Amino acid sequence: MAEKKSIDSILGKAKTTSTSTFAESERKKGGRPKKPPSEHAKENRYAVYFSPSELAIVQSAADSYGMSVGKFIKMAAMRMGKSEQ
Repeated sequence: MAEKKSIDSILGKAKTTSTSTFAESERKKGGRPKKPPSEHAKENRYAVYFSPSELAIVQSAADSYGMSVGKFIKMAAMRMGKSEQ
């Protein structure tokens, strides 16, 4: 059987050894930069479920204050927490 030759030996190219270290390859890492802590995903999310009639009441109350439903619910919960103290 014929001896197998590598492509490098056929083309006459010498094998080159990699001189970069692990630290150098880590520095060359591409991609998106990390976000600052202020832009990380919010924690402590809760879901509130309303019937259609309850939702209409909450939406009209939020509209009367000129805020979103989520902000209105948060404000109402914070007021309830303060009034209990």
